[in-house]
Amino acid sequence: MLLVLAPKLWRGTRRALSLAIAVLVGLAILNVLKGLDFEETALDLVLVAVLVVGRRSFSHGCRTRPRLAVVGTAVAVWALTYTVMLVGPLVADRGHTTRHTLHPIRHAVHHLIAHAVRAAATVTTGLSHNLILVSEVLIGCAVAITLVAVRSSLRAASARNTHSAADLQGTRALVERFGVDSLSPFVLRPDKAFHFHDDGVLAYQVIGDTAIVSGDPIGPPGIAPRVLRSFRDLARERGWQVVVWGASARHVTAYRELGLRSMCLGEEAFVDPSQFTLEGRAVRKLRQSVHRLERRGWAVTVCDGQDLAASDAAEIAVFEEHWRQSQPKVLGFAMSMGAFTAECRPRDLYLLARSPEGELRAVMHFVEYCGNLSLDTMHQVGDTPNGLNEALICHALATARERGVAEVSLNYAGLGHIVRHGKAARGIVRLLTAVLSKLVGERFRMAGLVRFDEKFPSEWRPRYLVYESRLGFPRVALRVLQAEGYLPHRDASGPARGAGMPLGQRMRRGAPASAPK
Repeated sequence: MLLVLAPKLWRGTRRALSLAIAVLVGLAILNVLKGLDFEETALDLVLVAVLVVGRRSFSHGCRTRPRLAVVGTAVAVWALTYTVMLVGPLVADRGHTTRHTLHPIRHAVHHLIAHAVRAAATVTTGLSHNLILVSEVLIGCAVAITLVAVRSSLRAASARNTHSAADLQGTRALVERFGVDSLSPFVLRPDKAFHFHDDGVLAYQVIGDTAIVSGDPIGPPGIAPRVLRSFRDLARERGWQVVVWGASARHVTAYRELGLRSMCLGEEAFVDPSQFTLEGRAVRKLRQSVHRLERRGWAVTVCDGQDLAASDAAEIAVFEEHWRQSQPKVLGFAMSMGAFTAECRPRDLYLLARSPEGELRAVMHFVEYCGNLSLDTMHQVGDTPNGLNEALICHALATARERGVAEVSLNYAGLGHIVRHGKAARGIVRLLTAVLSKLVGERFRMAGLVRFDEKFPSEWRPRYLVYESRLGFPRVALRVLQAEGYLPHRDASGPARGAGMPLGQRMRRGAPASAPK
């Protein structure tokens, strides 16, 4: 039981502290009763004293009660074990009594009856031995189930990864007023819960005992650290570990002042539409992609969410359904709006690409944030020409330039900064970069996405993973991958999400039906 409690003691769970003190006191009493083992008793009491003195360090809560089904099973198995251990000696004694009582009769009765008597005595003796074996097995099962029951009492509190209509309305108002980050609109996904503090809000999803915060908290300037501190206090009461996924550089210093750690896990590409042009040798491949679409008779329609016709919205919904059927999993969490809905944000930008036959083959969606645009999805279905994604982004940048949009956020390249900075490095740094790219590059397509984003005149900005402790980092990384959909988890409350696209590409938002060509 102490081994079961050890991980939760390390995490600082109050209930684990109480149970550990109770177990150590019980051990001390048993060591005295079984033979006056004062050394062992003294060790137990010293450990109790250490835990009592350091009880202020145990600030994490847990679920309010253990699983009743597990506790009931443990009690039932212990009761059955006691019954078997009580009956065993009686059966064994009855076997010996039967043999001694019937021994004189065995020589006087018929040979057949004697065999029956011996068989009855043998069965009785064998039953006693079997009961001893059964009791040992039952003890082992009872101990195991008891440990499971103890572990269930230490589980983190469960959470509903969703929100009410009133919370959604309040969060949307804060996003429209203070959502200056390119990830701010994505907190409105239906599979996220909200935490409000003062005039700010953050969105999160709980998987197991980890609360994954989606991007930076949203609110007036300077309020983000206070909102995160408030949520961290709540998470400690519920036994959750906190991680911020997709944090921007503007708040990293304040997060560190809260005692959190940070790690850069990639860079996000931003384009200034006023500086974008298709003239010049540097963008000849983009120019070729646009001309290729025109030569082949493809039509591109650009419209706002408020101007999207009902027929187009219905067509996009059918298109999205076909796209999802072609994907083993659908990825995205902190950097995606999720499934298409008929409720379109009025200032979002939609680009529809139709084949010469008039069939809708590609849909690209940009969400609006404080007058800027952030790429959400770029989906394709069926046969499409090379460079279709590049051509659609060029159309979006041209539209943004006409409307005076200050910046457009493109793909987030997970671990892409390692590839970009590794090109200019020398010696061991360059060697390590090459090895890392070889190991995970094919799976996550880091270099490919960096090359795709570098086709545009992009400015790169880092994105961070903010977490609580180094020892908890492996679990944090696992939970983030589960939230993004790369690994399955039992706590999913929304539609299934998952692989089918490289990590670096899909971790930004909405996987296209194929990689950028």
